[in-house]
Amino acid sequence: MTPNSIYDRSPGFYDPERRSPKTNAIVIAVFCFLMGGAFWYSLDTTLTDMTQRDCNAGVQKACNSLK
Repeated sequence: MTPNSIYDRSPGFYDPERRSPKTNAIVIAVFCFLMGGAFWYSLDTTLTDMTQRDCNAGVQKACNSLK
């Protein structure tokens, strides 16, 4: 029986120990960009929906901010 290496059990996806530092930096930058974009989109959409509901309820300042 041959001894198994820990790398034999790797799922084959991104393995940071076996990649170059440049690749790790690119992966981290892309991850941060995508998470930041998702956060910004969800925050912007939520606040716009809340302002729209306030305008429908008759709050004039909310209607003015949507214009």
